[in-house]
Amino acid sequence: MAVFLRGARRVLIRRPALAGRPLRKRIIVESGTRQDAVQSGTLFTLGLIAALFLTFMWALYLSKLAGNEVTNAFAYQSAVVSAQRDADLLENRQSASPAQVRAYEKLLDTDLAHIDTFATNPDEHAPRVGDRRTSDDYARLDTALNLLADRGQRRFTAVAKRNVQLRNTSNALFALVAFLFVIAGARMRYRLERGRTLVERLQHAFISRPDDLPHVSIGGVLLSATKGSSVGGDLFDVYTFDGRHGALLVADVSGKGIDAAVDTAFIKYSIRTLFVEHTDPAEVLTKFSHLYASNAEADSTFVVMFFAVVDTETGVLRYASAGHEPAWVRRNGKIEMLAPTGPLVGVMEDGEYEVGTIALQPGDMLLLSTDGLTESRDKRGEMLTAAGVGRWFSESKGGAQETADEIVRRLRERSRIIGDDLAILVARYDP
Repeated sequence: MAVFLRGARRVLIRRPALAGRPLRKRIIVESGTRQDAVQSGTLFTLGLIAALFLTFMWALYLSKLAGNEVTNAFAYQSAVVSAQRDADLLENRQSASPAQVRAYEKLLDTDLAHIDTFATNPDEHAPRVGDRRTSDDYARLDTALNLLADRGQRRFTAVAKRNVQLRNTSNALFALVAFLFVIAGARMRYRLERGRTLVERLQHAFISRPDDLPHVSIGGVLLSATKGSSVGGDLFDVYTFDGRHGALLVADVSGKGIDAAVDTAFIKYSIRTLFVEHTDPAEVLTKFSHLYASNAEADSTFVVMFFAVVDTETGVLRYASAGHEPAWVRRNGKIEMLAPTGPLVGVMEDGEYEVGTIALQPGDMLLLSTDGLTESRDKRGEMLTAAGVGRWFSESKGGAQETADEIVRRLRERSRIIGDDLAILVARYDP
């Protein structure tokens, strides 16, 4: 894609009438192919995570099952031993008082009930004792309980052996979980690395490297609200084709992420192509508005932009603003704001734009930014506003890049989180 974009400007210059469609469609096809690959990889990763979760839950289940079986077998044996003790006391009750006998009988009934609770089959159930209990009844009960004790011992031995097997299986599953976790982690790191590489390629293709303009120093900062990425819907561009007239562009595309980045490439190269044919900024925006309307993928998309052409020999700057944030000019320490000269691009298919003109003097400075600056909020939720930006601009010192960096520094100090993409372009006239 990067190779294609490097040659896109030459294609657009040769065919200005088709400036929007070839570049935009090619990028969308490339982007769609990559999106299909991303979706396929995402499904694989989600499946891996699901397998990881299910394996982990199965391992937990086996571990808990083994523990419960051992606990129940031990409880069964304990109930049998307690019932044997109670039956022995009742069988030898000659010296016991009636109250003691009743207490022993109550304990025996409770232990027999516990035996039934933890029994796993009918052969393990407790023997029945009638209401009228003689010494012979307790002797038969003791014999039956001895048989249950043997069964309980065999049950405990079998459960202990099964417990070892389940524990081994559980440990193997936990090892598999660890292995799957390593694979999932490696897969995610690989995908992140691929995403970072894609972002870097998009940066080279979409983010402008400003041309050097004679007598004009340029400073710029581009920030993305998407963490770990510099690709978004805001852009700035500085370009000249004859060494004298320089084009200054700042634009904000509706939306975020890769889709917005595709629009920024379309805007950047379309404006450059139109600028080759027309040095009047109002005419450039008017023609671009028609071009964008016929190529927009959705009716809801729009572009806010400021486009200026500066004569680097005379300092005369002509500009057109499509619903853009106010531009700020600092002259002799005073701040002037340049208002929009036309509607948003994409809102009106037949949008027309007027041109504004200012004469820059040596040392004058122009500040352009997208709404990520004026609409930034502090800890209390208050927006910076255009007046606040103008105050920062008036207080800044140094050249164009130093001014842009200082504004970003103040923004980071004021706002803990940058919630919107941001493009800042500063131009200083120094003949």
